[in-house]
Amino acid sequence: MKQKKLITLIISSLFVFLFLMSSLTSLTREIKASAPYGTMTMGPDNTLVATQTAYEPNELVTAEFTNPQDLVYDHYEETLIVADTGNARVVILDEEHQIKRVLDEELSSPTGVSFDEIYYYVADKTRRVVNVYEKDTGVLHKQILKPDTPLFGLSSPFTPTKVSVNPKGIYIISDGATKGVIQMNIEGEFMGYVGANRTEKSFASFLQDIFFSKQQKESILKAAPPSPNNLSFNSQGLLYTVTSGDANAPIKKLNTLGNIIMSPSYGVKKIVSISIDESDNIFGVTSDGQIVVYDSFGNLLFLFGDINEYTERFGNLKQPTAISVLPNRKLAILDSETSAIITYQTTDFANLIFRAVDYYVDGLYLEGQALWEEIIQMNEMFILSYKALAAANMKLGNYELALKQYELAEDRNGYSEAFWNIRNIWLQNNLLSLFWVVIGIIMGVLALYIVYRRTKIFDRIALLFRKLNSLKPTKQMTFGLKFQRQPSDAVYLIKYEGGAGVLSASLLYVWFIALQVLNVLITGYLFSSRNIYNTQIFELVFFSVAPLFLWIIANYFVSTVSDGEGKLKHLYIGTIYALTPYLIFALPIFLLSRILTLNEGFIYTLANVLIYGWCVVLLFKNYQEMHDYSFSKTIKNILLTAVCFIFFILAVYMLYMLSKQLFDYIAQVLREVLRNA
Repeated sequence: MKQKKLITLIISSLFVFLFLMSSLTSLTREIKASAPYGTMTMGPDNTLVATQTAYEPNELVTAEFTNPQDLVYDHYEETLIVADTGNARVVILDEEHQIKRVLDEELSSPTGVSFDEIYYYVADKTRRVVNVYEKDTGVLHKQILKPDTPLFGLSSPFTPTKVSVNPKGIYIISDGATKGVIQMNIEGEFMGYVGANRTEKSFASFLQDIFFSKQQKESILKAAPPSPNNLSFNSQGLLYTVTSGDANAPIKKLNTLGNIIMSPSYGVKKIVSISIDESDNIFGVTSDGQIVVYDSFGNLLFLFGDINEYTERFGNLKQPTAISVLPNRKLAILDSETSAIITYQTTDFANLIFRAVDYYVDGLYLEGQALWEEIIQMNEMFILSYKALAAANMKLGNYELALKQYELAEDRNGYSEAFWNIRNIWLQNNLLSLFWVVIGIIMGVLALYIVYRRTKIFDRIALLFRKLNSLKPTKQMTFGLKFQRQPSDAVYLIKYEGGAGVLSASLLYVWFIALQVLNVLITGYLFSSRNIYNTQIFELVFFSVAPLFLWIIANYFVSTVSDGEGKLKHLYIGTIYALTPYLIFALPIFLLSRILTLNEGFIYTLANVLIYGWCVVLLFKNYQEMHDYSFSKTIKNILLTAVCFIFFILAVYMLYMLSKQLFDYIAQVLREVLRNA
């Protein structure tokens, strides 16, 4: 009896083992697994925040690939086209991901593939050719070679790595081609270049343009712009280029003239391939295994993929080279290191996001409002939700609510539009009252003037003001007014007659520090780069105090060795009083920013330029008169002060780092002593 039970148990275990082995060795069947990575989206302050899983790995596809480099989905035949580079072939997979056809005629190193209704197009990097194959037979139809026209450029390289086709023509990425994407008509005749990247302008090149002669400029070897390394088209035939070497805008959307009309606001480095769906959402993959999804406006929707350390868990990518969008926004990603294709399917959360985004992109804000409210219930940090809800409330006329939502969405353009509507409505409702207030003020001023002319009731008040102004503390506090009108005389009074003292200058300096805090608290949202939530008050105060003191000390040291007459005390007083325009007008400008829109931002900018320019002029006159320098010597003194100031900062930083290392070492020694005690 026991033997029968034992035999039954062994047979059952064997069946279970065989079943598990058959499941594991299934090559192209669907594999369900939870995502082995976290998913991020765009949150406040342009930072990434966690969100619900958007895509889950779905299926693993292999067909004995070797170092495959490209992958596209042929929507005409519902097949996947794979550039199997290591095996010198192109593989077409059917709907079941079984091999349907293999193209290997006249191929050496296929690295890019594309298609239209009739032909397959294959970029062969080694042979420097684009092969065109008939879809029906797989026979080589023709080859596209390097154009022999002078317009192409005799020295321009033709080493095709990627190719993409649309009804307008054939577009080729050539390795090392800095002029952009090669554009040919459908017959393979050269039409020109499009989508060239620009070289970043450095400070050194800026100085060279100013001071170098034409011959010197021509002799300098200029840096070449990075070359696009991949491309894609949307359903309207607009070109998207990918440039991994561009840190600022790795993805660019171009119009029919080749001008950049969109680049995602959050750039992800190391992008190697993108694919565009029917709604113009952008799907990209990086060389280190991240997948990024943008909407058609370039707003980041999802970013996922484990890049810290590659693990063998299903769904992680090791060295992806291509991505393609399948029906229902399913993704197929080619991994050259594992020589496999991994497909990903959307979750319910991602489907909800895509439906809401489709409404938003089409301008159907009210129709998508309920979806965005549901998204906020699921993740209140999904910042795009607030922008979409604000757009809906703008249509409903709920401008106050839209204003708050635009602020949460950090959309200053939308905030400005909502604020303009609120201000316009307020002016319409209160215009008559404002008119009577202005009339009342004018009448009041006229009445006071008549009373002043006919009576002497204001004489006592004027006498009181004169007495107050004659007091030394009052004189010193109002000394800045004289400094603005007559800086040379004011500096003379500081040096020889005690026109202002250290105490009054320090009080003004305290007001200067207070203005930095008020700037954060009062300045309108449209013109403020900081807010109370992302600002450390101690840090703000420190960076208001330390740089000015270091600048004054640096100027004193420089002037001491260059025959300057200014004393440290006088330099401190004069520098503070030279900031009087800012001390007087900064607060009104902060308040003014609260009633302006972006269209009137030039008023705010002009006001700041005037007060800062005025301060610069007063500082210049202060150092010129304080040290008794000529105009040219004053400029030299200020430049040397700037150099000395930079050295001071470097010295302080080095001292901080050395002290930190010393304290870390002491702390480590103490821990060892306590551990061994």
